[in-house]
Amino acid sequence: MSNFPTPLEEVIHHNVIKNNKTGGPVLAIGPMQLLWRALGENTGYTFSIYEMTVVPGMGIPLHKHPFAEFFYVLEGTLSIAHWNSQGAAEWDVYEAGESALVQPNAPHTFFNKSEHPCRVLSVSTYHHERMMKDAVHPDGKTDFLPAQFTQADFEKLTKSMEKNQTFLVANHA
Repeated sequence: MSNFPTPLEEVIHHNVIKNNKTGGPVLAIGPMQLLWRALGENTGYTFSIYEMTVVPGMGIPLHKHPFAEFFYVLEGTLSIAHWNSQGAAEWDVYEAGESALVQPNAPHTFFNKSEHPCRVLSVSTYHHERMMKDAVHPDGKTDFLPAQFTQADFEKLTKSMEKNQTFLVANHA
């Protein structure tokens, strides 16, 4: 008699997961909302997906990390920049239906420079999810960064970023 599980036994607890319209847990990073559509724990820690609402004037600084990242604009417009050959941020505007693929170690940033909220779907590795979760509470709590950063908040965030191999990049323009 074999000790190996049957094909049904192998997959019975590793099956398709349906997300409802509200998705998974919501994480607030200041006024930016991240609605998790796929957590690393459900993908074998290979990738994570979140839907992000970026309010006008909100964004992230120029940074890089050793894993790819994909952005798909669902609604509104988002300005995404990459580093050009002169070491300055070069901006492109992405509208609903357009996407950007950020290659590993490519310096990039994004901001909502419009007057309306923007919704974006982001796909990356589990390291990205872990970095955001570690930013404030390594024990997994979901009350994240405040809307207004103090110097201590910023230092905590950058330490978490570096732990997960994500680094801020100076814009030389």
